[in-house]
Amino acid sequence: MIGYRLTSKNKYSISKLYPLTKGILFNNLDELIYNLKTNEIEKSKSCCFKVINSKNIIIYSFMTLQRPEVSKEINILRNNFKDLILIAGGPHASGAPEDTLKMGFDYVLVGEGEITLPDLINKINNNQYIENNVIKGIPIDSFKGYDEIYPLAPIEITRGCPYNCRFCQTPQIFGKNIRHRSIEDIIKIVKNMKDIRFVTPNALSYGSKYATKPNLEKLEELLKKLSIFKERLFLGTFPSEVRPEFINEDTLNLIVNYCDNKYLHFGAQSGCDEMLTHIRRGHTVNDVINAVDLCKKNKLMPKVDFIFGFPSETMENRIRSIQLMKYIIKKNGKVHAHYFMPLPGTYFENEKPTELDRETIKILGSMAKKGQISGSWTHQYNSTKVEK
Repeated sequence: MIGYRLTSKNKYSISKLYPLTKGILFNNLDELIYNLKTNEIEKSKSCCFKVINSKNIIIYSFMTLQRPEVSKEINILRNNFKDLILIAGGPHASGAPEDTLKMGFDYVLVGEGEITLPDLINKINNNQYIENNVIKGIPIDSFKGYDEIYPLAPIEITRGCPYNCRFCQTPQIFGKNIRHRSIEDIIKIVKNMKDIRFVTPNALSYGSKYATKPNLEKLEELLKKLSIFKERLFLGTFPSEVRPEFINEDTLNLIVNYCDNKYLHFGAQSGCDEMLTHIRRGHTVNDVINAVDLCKKNKLMPKVDFIFGFPSETMENRIRSIQLMKYIIKKNGKVHAHYFMPLPGTYFENEKPTELDRETIKILGSMAKKGQISGSWTHQYNSTKVEK
């Protein structure tokens, strides 16, 4: 049997892997345990691999923030089912493979799993020797894009990011070289979709060889061809945010003419140029201000991400971020606030978050109560306080 532990946080990842192996989807731990205890799994006909020794394989994909919860589940499974084979993938596994093995997993997939997961499962079921418990993904361009579990889920059109921000896992998992799905392949996927949305590190980089500036010709070709099939087409909305310096009159003109966007989602991360340089963000505060003004001019609501508590962050850095946030709100924009959490595999993985001063907490709390900001900064901040 092959089982996938499905959550609201990993559905996009699982939906890409599930079609390659089939199996059973488990929405909660109780459901998984019940099936294991009653051997309902053995009766499943949905697995496309021939299970030779009736092995039970459970696959997890999770982020670092979900590590405590996943660890508890793995302990419960290990205490109840000794012969269970557990496989982990996703951001935490890719960034901290050794730690993931210590959690109780038998195998860890690092990076892209479209090739490595089916190969690993075949070897397990055929009792073939596996040289290493940490299996590294092979960079691929022809990964499956459609979603059999969530047929209306966003389509992944780009992988990789050249910017290598010091807090971000994306280039560590998918590499710094950018790879795009072909327009022809995208069209095959979207023909039966009512809403077309995308997964990409920077939606406005589509078609760009190095992702350092927009490829307007390729971007327009994509949107023009997709507009034939769509009832609604969205670019630059979650989960396909854009970078602020890519927002200009030309790119916004394409979005306004071809898309159904009411807003544009992009990351500022800080309102201080000194901090933006420190985190190796690759844009300036003026780029953010310009993007906000252009969105307002083109009747698109700017939704902007900020992160507080970066390593070496000062009160002055935070004051400048709050000032920029107030400017965005004044322009009828929305702000998403987050608290820095060190992610494995990143430049900042061994750094500690800077504790927020009382005034910053008070201001952010007040803005949240007024509905001016959203985001998970309070949960993230409280999580780090508990860890301390």
